[in-house]
Amino acid sequence: MRCRASERKGSVLWVNVTVGTRLPAAERRAQLLAVACRLFARDGYRGASMEAIAEAAGVTKPVLYQHFSSKHALYNDLLGSELARLERAITEALAQAGDNAERLRQGFGAYLDFVDVHSDAFRVLFTEVLGVDASFQHRVSRFREWVAGRIAAIIRAEAGLPEPRAEALAAAIVGMAEGAAAWWLTEARPLPATELADELAGLAWKGFARFRPPGTEPDPDHA
Repeated sequence: MRCRASERKGSVLWVNVTVGTRLPAAERRAQLLAVACRLFARDGYRGASMEAIAEAAGVTKPVLYQHFSSKHALYNDLLGSELARLERAITEALAQAGDNAERLRQGFGAYLDFVDVHSDAFRVLFTEVLGVDASFQHRVSRFREWVAGRIAAIIRAEAGLPEPRAEALAAAIVGMAEGAAAWWLTEARPLPATELADELAGLAWKGFARFRPPGTEPDPDHA
């Protein structure tokens, strides 16, 4: 059976399948991860069973277990896949920027683009994982530290702060971004993602101004 499309109807996840077609292993694995992501986001790690995931994907449980030995393994692979996707998006965005102000804006933009397009993955990574296995939490914490490291480098370059203070501010900005993204989804995207990215980048960039030496205020156009 082949997954063609999926949609939500009320509280039920429906998956349209075509009977009699076998997917290549890589495509099947990607499909199973996508279906699992939707169910984990909707029902939580404990609420989403392997049986439910197999049924939603249009496969038998043995097929699902051929690709993932357990629900823990499936969730772990899902975290790795989505964290890698988000890290690539942020890395590419930062590489395209010409200065630190633009890096900050592009970074927020890439992050919120991910939240917009992959809202279920965002919920799995930054909401559902909070109450799950400690090893899962550790993977997400390492990603937060990676993002904070990129932001701390910008703060040190622009404000000349020592590393501990720059890292503290960077951690606060990471938390601000997550909180704003969660609010944005809960409130049904009340403004475009690009506008929210502009607001967050502007808030962070202007915050650096109070740490700058006299006469080196940030460019108001960037702020």
